[in-house]
Amino acid sequence: MRPGAAKKAHLSRPMRGRAPLLDGMVVPTLIVLALIIGYPVVSTLMLSVQQYDLINDAAPSYVGMRNFSDIASDQIFWTAVKNTLIYTFGTVFVAAFLGAAMALMLENLNGPFGNAARAIVVSPWAVPFVVVAFLFRFIYMQKGGVLNAVLMHLGIIEAPIPWLNDSDLALPAIIVANIWTTTPFFFLLVASSLSGIPDAVLESARVDRAGTWATLYHIKLPYMRNPLVIGSLLMIIANFNDFAKVWVMTQGGPGFSTTTLVVYVYRMAFENFRLGYASALGVIWLILLLVTAALYFRLLRGRD
Repeated sequence: MRPGAAKKAHLSRPMRGRAPLLDGMVVPTLIVLALIIGYPVVSTLMLSVQQYDLINDAAPSYVGMRNFSDIASDQIFWTAVKNTLIYTFGTVFVAAFLGAAMALMLENLNGPFGNAARAIVVSPWAVPFVVVAFLFRFIYMQKGGVLNAVLMHLGIIEAPIPWLNDSDLALPAIIVANIWTTTPFFFLLVASSLSGIPDAVLESARVDRAGTWATLYHIKLPYMRNPLVIGSLLMIIANFNDFAKVWVMTQGGPGFSTTTLVVYVYRMAFENFRLGYASALGVIWLILLLVTAALYFRLLRGRD
């Protein structure tokens, strides 16, 4: 055996004897995750099959799948599911399209004007969600709101519109506010992916006289796809769990027109004190998120 090969074998032998998954530095992290994530999940699963009502001050009793059967016939639950899907996917699709379009438009815009334009586009992402909710709540006010004042000044409407008090307009109004604060996230993702395209690839396209649309479809879109898919998954999870904007702007009303799953779980747990029923809702909520994540990862792996 050559001296160099013997030295390499000697150095690699200890590495083969290690167990990376059971490394001592990983164990504390696993313990923390088990306490922070595992314990609440297990507790929720246990409560979901129990009748636990704090108002009656009775001890929890096992009821099996009765909570889930009650959920199946709960019309408010299905309304909350529909509102959650519209709110989540409507926001993500529109924000992803707008963010990608803005990133493409500002891709070759350099200098002070380009930097200022990028800063303006990204600025909504720096505003806290609760502040965004209050800001748009004041914009949508029926009397004294900026939106009604502008529309009336332009002659588009004759009387103020109750944006957040109309069951047909309240959810779209919240979605617009959510799109405003979500679009910068996709802008940053797409802008970073565009900056990672090798100059040699773009130069080859210019040499081959590829047009703008051909370059976009065959070169830029493949580089944008993976960041958009992963970013969409992250935003779907974030919007599925979004409580602050909906609660601050409408508290799920008028009626149940803007009630999402997270708002409904909150009402069941902390207003009606039906912890068993709220836990069953939380289990279904978790299953929906896991199915969505699995579909996204399957899509990502399949296209790879």
